[in-house]
Amino acid sequence: MDITSDREHYLYLDDYVKAKKQLGYWNELLQEWVFMVHRVYRVSNKKTSVHAEKERANTGLLAAAATRNGWVALEECRTEKVDKYLDNCTYSGRCDLVLWRDNRHHEIEAKFARISINARTNTRIDKAHKKALEDSSRSTHSGYRSEKKIAITYIVPVIKKVLLEKLSTDELSNKLSQIIETIKSEHSPTIMSYAFPGPVNLEGSENLALGVILIGDVT
Repeated sequence: MDITSDREHYLYLDDYVKAKKQLGYWNELLQEWVFMVHRVYRVSNKKTSVHAEKERANTGLLAAAATRNGWVALEECRTEKVDKYLDNCTYSGRCDLVLWRDNRHHEIEAKFARISINARTNTRIDKAHKKALEDSSRSTHSGYRSEKKIAITYIVPVIKKVLLEKLSTDELSNKLSQIIETIKSEHSPTIMSYAFPGPVNLEGSENLALGVILIGDVT
């Protein structure tokens, strides 16, 4: 799915949205999310976007996309969670995002990871998504009928400014494609989506954020 035709970027990859049958109705939500990733970049005059931020801002954008797609969304919603060490005990905690639409209800736990496009391994991604899965599995429905619990990880590929100037668009696209294909093969996520509207400065860093990949699994 190609949402933007502006090719005046340092790099370009076609946008991507894929939700497996189990969460097939997420396709429209993820299409809205991709649109909004581009929109923030565009309206800020390419000076910022959600991929310049971390977990909280990314979850906020997902909530906004869900609302535009007909869901009701609440961030940092109170919920009961199973104790990490005592399976039969619960405590009052918070869920990163709760979504409702018609008879569907989701509790979402999210994590965030940045990864260099030259990273030799996907260890950061693996650790972040494992933590998202663990946190999601401990959520309870807090008195509501929870249809599905979903663990989401936002992944932001980054590159040093000096390197960006040396690589061609094709070279950048190939490096990003390698990261994406590794994620697909190693995690086979239930939902996956990504958008790369263009590079954004990371405050206090020599790195640029290139875009954002979203993966998710039912727990």
